[in-house]
Amino acid sequence: MPLNRATLIRISTIDRCLQNRYRRWTINDLIDACTDALAEFEGRSNPISRRTFQNDLALMRSDRLGYNAPIVVRDNKYYEYEDPDFSITHLPLNDEGLYALNSALDILRQLQGFPQLASSIDTISKLNEQISRHTGTATPAMDMEHVADYRGAQFIGAIYDAVRKQQTIVIEYQSFKARQPEALVVYPYLLKEYRNRWFLIGEKATNKAPQVNIFALDRIHSVEIDNVHTFKKCVDFDPEHFFDDTIGVTKGIKDKARRVVIRIDRQQAPYVESKPFHKSQKVEQRFRDGSIQLSLKVVLNNELERLILGYGGHIEVIAPPEFRAKVAESVAKAAARYIGHNHCPDSPEK
Repeated sequence: MPLNRATLIRISTIDRCLQNRYRRWTINDLIDACTDALAEFEGRSNPISRRTFQNDLALMRSDRLGYNAPIVVRDNKYYEYEDPDFSITHLPLNDEGLYALNSALDILRQLQGFPQLASSIDTISKLNEQISRHTGTATPAMDMEHVADYRGAQFIGAIYDAVRKQQTIVIEYQSFKARQPEALVVYPYLLKEYRNRWFLIGEKATNKAPQVNIFALDRIHSVEIDNVHTFKKCVDFDPEHFFDDTIGVTKGIKDKARRVVIRIDRQQAPYVESKPFHKSQKVEQRFRDGSIQLSLKVVLNNELERLILGYGGHIEVIAPPEFRAKVAESVAKAAARYIGHNHCPDSPEK
């Protein structure tokens, strides 16, 4: 059984439960605790199976990771550590355990900004210290892209809780065009990350018709729970599938996906095929010069346009006509800044 992130979450959760001697733990109690932990970490709502739980126990009891955990069953019902002082965080690990945990921790470190994970982070941190002592290094082998000191990150936990608990919130929000922030009553529906920026997808209480509003967390000044306005769901918003046909976060309730056709030259074609723009991407034609023609079924928005413009002269929008014209206009404006002009910085005033 591979020691992936979910396995590590379950094992650390079982260990934390069994260290609590003030409660008697049945198999259902432990499965529920693991299911709740996975929901907090990964948003999973399905309970783990008994077979998965039994595999986790077998892994902890074995010497594969060096645990040899003394897990016993009392009265044929209650699970506990035979040694009340035992914990997997107190033990040295063998080489396989160190390697597997180090790989999993590289991923888990990226989630430490969530205050909901504080209890599990303590266990993870102890395991990390063991790895550092045994390997003589704390340097991770994985570097996941992130923005240091991201403005708005401090609100992720509060908004996440409000989304999960369906609580109305009041945010102090300042758009790029506004001179001052304004207080908005918002029904929060989803936290979404796109290219290292976080967004709250919700609905303003003042909306006259059902729609979703998008708030960048780095434009939020404060977040508070609103106990006055009752939370209201948007029946037209499905958080699991709403963005399936969207690149980025810009989409309205009534926006529909369109068939977008683009042509990529031979130089960039292999990259676009290996890393598709969207899951709906299909290769429709291959040309003798090595270029390809692709189709996507996505919402037409600013993020799609920026993605295409990022490929410069290597890409051409074929359809739909209005989107082709919009991209062509942007390209023309960009070209006008270079054609017939020599770049000469203004001289500083004396």
